[in-house]
Amino acid sequence: MTETLTTGGSVSVDPETSEGVLHVVLNRPKKRNAFDLDMVRSLTRTIDGRPAGTRVVVLSGGSFFCAGADISVYGSRDLGEIGELTRSAGVLIETIAAVPVPVIAAVEGMALGGGFEVALAADLVVAGETAKLGLPEVSLGLIPGWGGTQRLAAQVGGRKAKQLIMFQQRLKAAEAHELGLVNEVVAAGTSLERALEWAAVLADSSASALAATKELVSGAERALAYSDERATLMELFTSADGVEGVEAFVQKRPADFRR
Repeated sequence: MTETLTTGGSVSVDPETSEGVLHVVLNRPKKRNAFDLDMVRSLTRTIDGRPAGTRVVVLSGGSFFCAGADISVYGSRDLGEIGELTRSAGVLIETIAAVPVPVIAAVEGMALGGGFEVALAADLVVAGETAKLGLPEVSLGLIPGWGGTQRLAAQVGGRKAKQLIMFQQRLKAAEAHELGLVNEVVAAGTSLERALEWAAVLADSSASALAATKELVSGAERALAYSDERATLMELFTSADGVEGVEAFVQKRPADFRR
């Protein structure tokens, strides 16, 4: 039987998962699985506290993978709270990238902002054909601050990363697959099924060989300038554009960056 973990309400573990596979579900549907501090910490604890014998982790979010950071946190303008969310999110992303087992993201609906950054940190991504992925932070007068500028550039090249971030492009699943950001596109609603099929195969593989592969292939990404990225994001929160962008989003109006 699969061992069940105690988690926060924003993250749950599927007790029906097969032996050796930990299926973690982002579970904040009313917020489209947007990350607040509790959810970030819950997911980190769940992965860090995985049962002994876990050989693969699968992340899913139901019909909507993740809308990114909870903008209500940003709208509070509490720099202490925003800073703690940003720091804790960095820990989460590093946990996903460094845990010595494969992490597979099953993406349906949208993976935006921090949700896309979680997928970028995963080892493998399966996406439903109607899924869309992107980093829209520039529209808020901000930048991706959970590793997005660094990992996206490492995975698709600097020029393409600049285009995707600067124009806040939302990639269709097929487009993300063409860029190598998604491993496989499947029928809408079936990404979790496919991810669990992959996980079952990996669970029967050599755990030590998979861990070594992950460490070596991901080594270059782990040396990137994540701390500089987070520091820049925090500076932008207090800039005129950052204040305007977040306020405009909360007020559901277009941002005026040329005022």
